[in-house]
Amino acid sequence: MRHWRTKLLTSIVLYGAGFMTAVYVLAPPPAQPAEDRKISERYAASEQWGLEADADSQNRGAALRAGMDKVIRFAEENAVKGVQAIKAQLDQRRLPNGQ
Repeated sequence: MRHWRTKLLTSIVLYGAGFMTAVYVLAPPPAQPAEDRKISERYAASEQWGLEADADSQNRGAALRAGMDKVIRFAEENAVKGVQAIKAQLDQRRLPNGQ
């Protein structure tokens, strides 16, 4: 009876964790006063290139999206191949046993 509740709770927790991770990764860094700001690669690049950094981030976002689409397609294709391979192995094991 409680099995579906456990699955639902686990799904909600995992979905929430994934969503919070995405928000954390995509959120801009907090603004800091100039005297407290540590020089990082991101800060140095934005200071050096100015407004081009914003356009570059759009290009990086588009490239990231294209890469994610490739990964999803790859995963879908290999999932189908994996299921077919498992079914073939199960069929081979069932034949000698007479099932």
